[in-house]
Amino acid sequence: MDANRIIEILADGEFHSGESLGQSLGVSRTAVWKQMGQLEKLGLEIHSVKGKGYRLSRKLELLSEKLIREYLDESTEKLFSRMDIKKRVSSTNDEVKTKGIAPYVCLAEMQSSGRGRRGRSWISPYGSNIYLSLIWEFEDVASSLDGLSLCVGIAVASAINKLAGIQVGLKWPNDLVYQQKKLAGILLELEGEMSGPMRVIIGIGVNVAMTRIDGSAIEQSWVSLSEISDEEISRNQLTAQLLTELAKVLPVFQAKGFAGFREHWQELDAIAGNEVLLSLANRSVQGCALGVSDSGELLIASESGIQAFRGGEVSVRVSQ
Repeated sequence: MDANRIIEILADGEFHSGESLGQSLGVSRTAVWKQMGQLEKLGLEIHSVKGKGYRLSRKLELLSEKLIREYLDESTEKLFSRMDIKKRVSSTNDEVKTKGIAPYVCLAEMQSSGRGRRGRSWISPYGSNIYLSLIWEFEDVASSLDGLSLCVGIAVASAINKLAGIQVGLKWPNDLVYQQKKLAGILLELEGEMSGPMRVIIGIGVNVAMTRIDGSAIEQSWVSLSEISDEEISRNQLTAQLLTELAKVLPVFQAKGFAGFREHWQELDAIAGNEVLLSLANRSVQGCALGVSDSGELLIASESGIQAFRGGEVSVRVSQ
């Protein structure tokens, strides 16, 4: 039996009897009952009431390529003509690695092994958030890609602001935050030869409607759009807005690099002016964050003067 078909029926959040589900799926009521256990293994909470049947604990808006494309203008739709929506994958970044043609977009309802920076797990409950990866190809060497994750962050922030009316902050180099709580993240992975074309896999995760129970394993402060927006956010419409903003940002970055985006980044910088701690592989640096350089490096003023850093993990120091 196709579990995806049951999810599609139950996505409306209404009760459906075992008999009606069995008739729709061409199986017995017993088979339907057994399948509910499989849905719970996906993290979906099922309510069962005698005389009414089964329903999900909340309504789901499943991803639809048709709906996403309805929100895209002609040029963006043409640019991202290759798109797949998967029900469950290990990670969307891993999924796009099997595709050789760029640009290519992959979305998933759920990731079993979603990844964040530095090998961290990215919690990816079914049908709750956006898990999106795309391949983009650059002709130049990797050094010209400095600042790319910051530009992607600008695109994601713009999409959220335009659709949800929420101004989010950018935390160098890969996070989007709201009141210092993580709302979205970016993971870049490079493929190719340093002397030839470089394929960049751009992974984007946005917390849209994740519940506190679903996100209980996350070890840092986080927030979902559903908690901070007065409007119900459509995952399909937000996906389309993300692609629209990426279609604006990526070609410009490809042609001109990060420098032209620096001013916009500074406007959204969530840590500028704060005392921060930058953790590097073999040392730590503490000082005041001063924004970023023209190539996207983090600028920190410390006892050693103003220094620029290309990597590391930054945290805001809380005054005692």
